[in-house]
Amino acid sequence: MEDKLVNLFNYLSNEDYPADSGFPKLIKEAAWNECFQHDIFQRFIAGETLNERDDILHVAIAGLLAFLQNNFLGPTVMLTESLKFPDDLNIRNLLKTDGEELNPNTVAPELLYVCKLAFEQLIPTEDDVSHANFIERLWYLRYLVVYQRCLDDLVHSLYSKFDQNVTYLTTSMEDVDNLGLKVQIHTEILQGYVLFKRITKSERWMTALQEVSGVEITIEGVLGIRTKHQQNPLPQLTVRAKGLETINLPSSQATHGQVALPTILKLDDDVRLEKIQFLSEQENVDAQLPSLIQEIVLSKILYLKYSQPKDKLADEELKPYITSLLYQAHGPWATRLAALYLNIQMEATHKRTVDRSLKQCEELVHLMDSATVPVSHRLSYAFCSALIPRWQIKAKLGDLMVSLGMIKGALDLYLELQLWEDVIACYNHLELRHKAAEIIRQEIEKQPTVTLYCLLGDATDDVECFQKAWELSGENSARAQRHWGNYHFARKQYQEAISHLKKSVEINCLQETTLLRLGYAALQLEQWEEAAKAYRLYTNLEAHGFESWNNLSMAYIKLGDKKRAHKVLQEALKCNFNNWKVWDNFLAVSIDTKNYEDALNAYERLIELKDKFYDQEVLEILTKVISEGAPDANSNSSHRLAKKLLKILGHASAKTPNNGLLFELSSQLEMEDPLKKAQKLQNAYRGYTQTNSQWAKTPDCCEKILKLCITLCESSLQAFVDAKADAGKLPSVKSQLASARLTGQGCLRAASNENWEQNVALVEALSEIVQKLTTELTNAMNQ
Repeated sequence: MEDKLVNLFNYLSNEDYPADSGFPKLIKEAAWNECFQHDIFQRFIAGETLNERDDILHVAIAGLLAFLQNNFLGPTVMLTESLKFPDDLNIRNLLKTDGEELNPNTVAPELLYVCKLAFEQLIPTEDDVSHANFIERLWYLRYLVVYQRCLDDLVHSLYSKFDQNVTYLTTSMEDVDNLGLKVQIHTEILQGYVLFKRITKSERWMTALQEVSGVEITIEGVLGIRTKHQQNPLPQLTVRAKGLETINLPSSQATHGQVALPTILKLDDDVRLEKIQFLSEQENVDAQLPSLIQEIVLSKILYLKYSQPKDKLADEELKPYITSLLYQAHGPWATRLAALYLNIQMEATHKRTVDRSLKQCEELVHLMDSATVPVSHRLSYAFCSALIPRWQIKAKLGDLMVSLGMIKGALDLYLELQLWEDVIACYNHLELRHKAAEIIRQEIEKQPTVTLYCLLGDATDDVECFQKAWELSGENSARAQRHWGNYHFARKQYQEAISHLKKSVEINCLQETTLLRLGYAALQLEQWEEAAKAYRLYTNLEAHGFESWNNLSMAYIKLGDKKRAHKVLQEALKCNFNNWKVWDNFLAVSIDTKNYEDALNAYERLIELKDKFYDQEVLEILTKVISEGAPDANSNSSHRLAKKLLKILGHASAKTPNNGLLFELSSQLEMEDPLKKAQKLQNAYRGYTQTNSQWAKTPDCCEKILKLCITLCESSLQAFVDAKADAGKLPSVKSQLASARLTGQGCLRAASNENWEQNVALVEALSEIVQKLTTELTNAMNQ
């Protein structure tokens, strides 16, 4: 049984398949109509119970692969009458999940429904103690991913089933010895988590994929040029596959040498080279990777694409990975298709490459409809090749047409694909907004759907359309509530928006934009608990948006949960290390939560980001707690942070030498060296009196200066007493003692002239300490 199941899996690996004249052989030959006419298939769709689990699995595989060909790989296969279900059976309605419908361009949904029925029999429910076997779990995983790719929005129920199935599959995989099989399964699981935008789990499986394969795909800089007129070579990124020599995998020529791969079109640009030209000739030879390693490269591209912030730097990092796949001489057809599509997406944003992007996309659309490439070549390694729906490639072609001003051509394409939102945008661009509403009404008359009513509401600003969409869905459409909430959100009617957006998220929580809008609306109305919940769900889906982390921390602060706010802001800083506002928030929260070291780090970073940054209150608080050795959040004494704070104060005082407070705070941290303390107090006195020459004219200011001067004199005296036994320190200490005496005498004169009643005791105390200094100096001179 195990050998048979492994061989069945290997159908997609281009390996030998058992010479069986039955149903499995028809699957091997991709003879779909013969499969559907087969007795096993006909009995299954007629509702008969099949005794053999293998037969049920074969039905599911045949349905899934035929569905895959029709909707992802091409060419379209005309299905016979033998696959027809009763007319009163609404297949599309039966395939709705979490209120989400199949994309209207989905072809032959009956095939997906057959898979659904088959796996409902094969895969046990949570209450069932029995377990499906390894191969059944594997094909169930593939079915779930294909199902999700045919929905326009991510749905939580499919993700939950996928995640649970991975758990069982991981346990079953422990008994698998075939390295190639393990690598394929790991890539499929990784790509599944990327599809569902679960970045943390994607990272875990990316690491697991590297470990199980023993191959690490990295990039490094090598000198080269990328333009025709470039004189000086610069470091350019290129791909490295480390550990490739230690594993025994067949070459791509051995596994896919007979596959005719689509190639990248010529660039024909006056400036850019077709590809980077490296100084070393050896680097210009494209390293040929085994087919499985190509799948690992593709998986890494997808992981990096969705796990990193979206900017030009991230694109530069992705480019060498994509290029390495585009210039492979042999490999899986579906993988090349995915690499070309990724390249189209990247080049669509650059003016020098957008033309090639358009032409390449047109070629892919024609390639899907062409029968020149055998179906078996298209299906090989398809499930670990980031399956792209055919309508998605056509939609991208429409987007490229719009970017190049070909609005009418794009409009025809959008109408064909029933992309009504894009149709509306095109009509708005052509100043024919009324036309969009007419088209949608015509479609509603043919076949009313939730999506059409939602889009009619968007086009006409008629709230009743959203109500009709909600009723038509049986009050279970996340889309209807989302569009309804967006209508109110756009008009800043936040309370109404919250009620609808909240319902939408309750039906399907995997909606990033909806969660952001819900969180923002809640913030505007100061509904902190609701805002925190929305942003918490969003950050679980998209962990690289610093604004969402920042807003989540704000909600926690308002709720009084500053410890969680502190942790959340740490995540925000990982996403954007250069945003001073986030650092400012982090500084305040770190102090409130007694994370004093984080506060010092934040202050240092703020100095780097804002040259004149200065926060007196923060410095006073930090100086007080550190000088007192107050325990931090981990119950450790904060004395250890004195040097770090002294460095910050020194940096600040160097920029503003007349700021007496900085020197005074710095002096409070000199707890072991009275000489340094006295010298800093001397500088503090100078700073205070130079910036306010009339300090003695107000009693409070006079009191402050008198206290500072007394401390200065006491520290100088203590330093002198301590240094009597150290002849090396005595000269500098005598100098400080003399300076302190002169400072004290000047302070006494200024304070005595005003004779403030509240400062009489301080004047007397200062007079006494000055007299002591004079006595010590006289004695020192006489010795």
